[in-house]
Amino acid sequence: MEIKTNVDYLKSVRCADVYTESSTDYVLPDYLGDVRKILFSEASLRPSGRFAGGDEVEFSGIVVYNVVYLDADGVLSSVEFTSDYDYSVKCSGENYNDSIADTRVSNFAVRLVGPRKINAKASLVGSVRLSEKSSLSLSGDAFELSSEPEIKKGSVNVRVSKTSSVIEREYAEAVARLDGAIADEVQVVYSSIEPMVEEIQPMDDICNVKGKLRMCVALKNGDEPAYGVEKTVNFEEKVDFEGLKADMHLIPEMSVTSLKSSVNADENGCEVVLSGIVEMCAIGEGNQSVELVLDGYLKEASTDNSYESFDYTSLISTAAIRASHTAEIDRADFESEGLREIVFLTSTPKIEQIEKGDGVVTVSGEVRYSGVASEMIGDKISYTSLKFSSPFSLNVNCNCQNNDKTQVEVELHTQNTSATLDSDKLYATCSFEGCAVVLAEEGQTVLSGMSRVECDEKESSVAKITVYYPAQGDTLFEVAKRFRTSTLKLAEDNNITQSVFSSDNPGGSLSGVKKLIVY
Repeated sequence: MEIKTNVDYLKSVRCADVYTESSTDYVLPDYLGDVRKILFSEASLRPSGRFAGGDEVEFSGIVVYNVVYLDADGVLSSVEFTSDYDYSVKCSGENYNDSIADTRVSNFAVRLVGPRKINAKASLVGSVRLSEKSSLSLSGDAFELSSEPEIKKGSVNVRVSKTSSVIEREYAEAVARLDGAIADEVQVVYSSIEPMVEEIQPMDDICNVKGKLRMCVALKNGDEPAYGVEKTVNFEEKVDFEGLKADMHLIPEMSVTSLKSSVNADENGCEVVLSGIVEMCAIGEGNQSVELVLDGYLKEASTDNSYESFDYTSLISTAAIRASHTAEIDRADFESEGLREIVFLTSTPKIEQIEKGDGVVTVSGEVRYSGVASEMIGDKISYTSLKFSSPFSLNVNCNCQNNDKTQVEVELHTQNTSATLDSDKLYATCSFEGCAVVLAEEGQTVLSGMSRVECDEKESSVAKITVYYPAQGDTLFEVAKRFRTSTLKLAEDNNITQSVFSSDNPGGSLSGVKKLIVY
C-alpha cells in the first residue's frame, strides 16, 4: 500500500514586473482661464482595488495628475484630474493565499494640446509578490506501518511575508488661518498629506503604528504672492495582524487614497482645511522553518528512491533606511535671475545602483526635485518652475555577503522636503525612508518517493562483521544506509555519543571517528 505524506508551507513567488499605461485628456472648466505655461506637474497613484479570482489577481486604481500653471493673465492656477489603471498577474488559483503589490509611476508626461486641453500619460510598473500554499510530497510503500524506515531529516528557513489587515482613517485639520481674508479670493494652488511612520511595534496579533502626518498647502490670497504653509499632526493607530510573530521585521505601508482642501469662511476671515483618507497596513518579513525528508532506507530490504530539487528563498536580514539629504544649487544655474521665494517643492528618489559588500549595502542614485518659486520680473511678481537633481549615496548596515546567492531588494522614498534661498544658492533638503531586504536563493535535494524492492531481502541467517573506515565527509546515516543497519544500533555498537543525533547534526557527522564495526 502506498503511503503519501505532505509538508505544507507558504511559498513566496515574485512575479515578473508588469508594464502598463494610463492616459487621459482633460478640458479645463469654463470658470478657469486659458493655460499659458505649465510650471509644475506630478502623477501619483492611489490604489483602489485588489481582486483574486480564477487564476489571476487583478489590481486597479487611479493616477492623480496635479498641474500648476500660469493662465493667460499671468495668474497662478492649478487643476487636478485622474485616469484609471489596472493590470493582472497569474496565480495558482485555489492555492492563492495573499499578494503584495508595489505599483509605481516610472515615467509620465503632461502636455498642452490647446489653450484649454491637457493630455496626460503615465507609464506604470507593477511589482507583485504572491504568497501561495504549497507542499512537499513524499510517497511510497516503504512507509507502511509494518516498516520502520530510517529517515534523514533536516530543516531550512524559507522566506514568508505576511500582510496585516488594512485600515482607513480620515484626518482633517485646519492648516492655515487667514484673518480678514475673503474666502472666495483664497486659492489652494497645491496640497499634500505625507505620512511619516516613526515607530511600529508588534503586539498580540496587533501592530501599533505611531507617526506624524505632514500636511502642506500652497496658498494664494487675491493679488498677494503665493506662499506655502504646513502643519504636523501626530497619529497612533492599531492594526490587526493575525499570525504576527515577534521575530518578524515589520515594514509599514501607508498611502493617501483621498485628498481634499477647502476654504471655509467665518466672521473673522477664513481658514484652510486639508482632509484626507490614509490607508495603512504592515508587512511582516520573516522565515518559516520547513522540515524536509532528505533521504531514507529500509533495514530489511532495498529501496528504490526518487529525489527532487527544492528551490527556495531565505530571508537573511532586513534593515531600515533613515537618512537626510541636502542639495546646494547655485542661483546662476536657474533660468530665472530674480528668484524670490519657494512656493513649494517636491522630491523623488531614483535608484540607479545597489552594491553588496560584507556587512553593508550601498544604494546610490539621484534625487529629482520639482516645484514652483516666485520671481521678480521688473517690479512685478510672477512664477517659474523649479527642476533640478542631486546625486546621493547611502550605506546601509545589514548582514549581507557579496556572493552570487544573495540579492538585495530596496524600497526607498523621500519625505519632509523643503528649500531656502539666499543671495547665492538654493538649499534643498529631504529625508530618506525605506527598507533593505537581503535574500539568498537556496536549493536542497529532498526525498520524494521510496518503494521497497521485494526481490532483494536482506540475508539475516549468516552473521557478518565488517570493519569500515569512514571517509572524509561520511555521516552515520550514510554508513548505516550502505550496510542496511540502524543508525542507533551502529552508534551503540561503536560507543558514539548522543551528540551525533543532535538537531544541529541530523546526518550524524563522523568527524574524528577512525573506524566502525558493523554487525
